[in-house]
Amino acid sequence: MSVRRDVLERVLFAFMLLWGVGCLFLEGLAAVGFAGSALGALVVARQEGVTVRGAVRAWVPLGVFLAWALLIPTLAGHPPSGTGVARLLDFVGIPVAAVAFSFLSDARRMRLAWVLGGLFLVSCAVAGLQHFGVWPPLETWAPLAWTRLPFERVYEPVVGAEHRFMAGGLLFHRLKFSHIGGMVAVFALGVGLRLRGRRQWAALAVAGVGLVSVGLFPYARAGSVALVVVMGGVVLLGLPRRVALPTCAAVLTLAVLTLALNRPLRERFLDSGSDSGSGNRPALRETGLRAVRQHPVTGVGPGRFQARKYATPDMPEQAREHPGKSHNQYLSMAAETGVPGALLFVALLGWLAWRMPRGRPEGLGALGALGFFCLLSLLHDPLFHVQAAQALVLLLGIGLSARRGVDWRSGTQAG
Repeated sequence: MSVRRDVLERVLFAFMLLWGVGCLFLEGLAAVGFAGSALGALVVARQEGVTVRGAVRAWVPLGVFLAWALLIPTLAGHPPSGTGVARLLDFVGIPVAAVAFSFLSDARRMRLAWVLGGLFLVSCAVAGLQHFGVWPPLETWAPLAWTRLPFERVYEPVVGAEHRFMAGGLLFHRLKFSHIGGMVAVFALGVGLRLRGRRQWAALAVAGVGLVSVGLFPYARAGSVALVVVMGGVVLLGLPRRVALPTCAAVLTLAVLTLALNRPLRERFLDSGSDSGSGNRPALRETGLRAVRQHPVTGVGPGRFQARKYATPDMPEQAREHPGKSHNQYLSMAAETGVPGALLFVALLGWLAWRMPRGRPEGLGALGALGFFCLLSLLHDPLFHVQAAQALVLLLGIGLSARRGVDWRSGTQAG
C-alpha cells in the first residue's frame, strides 16, 4: 500500500530539516535526519518505480568509488574502520538528498531554506559575540556537558589582540564553522544570483554575512581564501561579464583592505610560512606520503590512516601526536584507499560538477559549494568532521535535485 503523498512529504521535510539543523548545530540531529531522509527516499523511489539496476546505472561513478574504497583495501587485509565506513557511506547522502528534496513542494523547499538560512545567520551572530568576548565564561556551560559540544574551543585567544577569540558559532569549533559556513555562504550566493525579488536579497544577505563571518571570526586562513576565490568564480558564472568583473574586483579589494587593517589577522596570514604558523603541514603531508609509499594501490584502509602512526622520530611533536589526517584531503584519500581510490574520488567530484545544472539556483549554489570543498581540500581534510561531510552531501544532493526528471530505469536524463 502506497504512502499518501502529503504524509510522506511532511515526513521528508521534517527529516531534511533535522539533517540541516544538525549540520549547523548538533551532530546527532544530522545523523537522525540523514537516516530518516534515506528511508523516506527509499519509499519515494519504490513508489516511482525505481529499480536497483536503474539507480546503480544512474550513479555509476559513485558506486565504483565506494566499491573500490570498501572492497579493495579489505581484500588486501586492510579493512576499513567503523568510522571509515561511515564517512564513505555519507556519499550515499547525495542521491538521498536529491530524491528527497525533489519530492518536496516549492513551498516546503522555501520553508526549509528560510529556517536553515536563519539558523546560519544566528550562528554567525553567535560567532561574532564569541570573537569579541561578549560571551559567558566557560564554567557557565558545565550543566550542558551532556551535549558533548566543545564549548572550550571558542575561548582560544587571538594572538596580539586582547579580548578577541577564535570563534566557532553554534558549532563551537572554528574549523567546522569555517568549512560548513563557507559551503553555506557560497551556496547562498549561487542561489541568490539566479533568483529575483525578496528571495534574491535574502540569499545574498546570507552570502554576505557568511563571507564576513567566515573571513573574520574563526581566523581560518585556508577557509577564508577559498571562500573569496570561489565566490569570485560563482560571480563570474552567475553574472554578465561586464557586471561580474567589477564585482569581483570590489570583493577582492575589500578582502585586501580588511587584511591590511586587521593587524592580528594580517599577522596570522604572514605567519603561514613558518612551521608553527602552518601547523607543521609539511610534516603532516609527509606522513601521508609515507602511508601511500607503503600501500600505493590498496591503501591502509578507510579510517585507518592517522598522521601519528606514520610520523618519524625526527618530526615535530604535533605530527608525532596528531590523531588526524595529512591536512590534504586528496592525499589522505590516497593513503586510505590507494592512489586508484583517490583518482576515483577526484573523478567522482568532476562528474558531480559536470552534472550540476548551473542555470538553476540550486545547481549554481551546489557547484560553488563543491568548488569550495575542492579548493579547501588542498590544505585541510573537510571530511574528517562528520558535520562538514554531511553538509557537503546535503548541498550537493539539493543541487542535483534541480535537474529535470531522470529516467532511473535507463539511467539517463529524461526530456
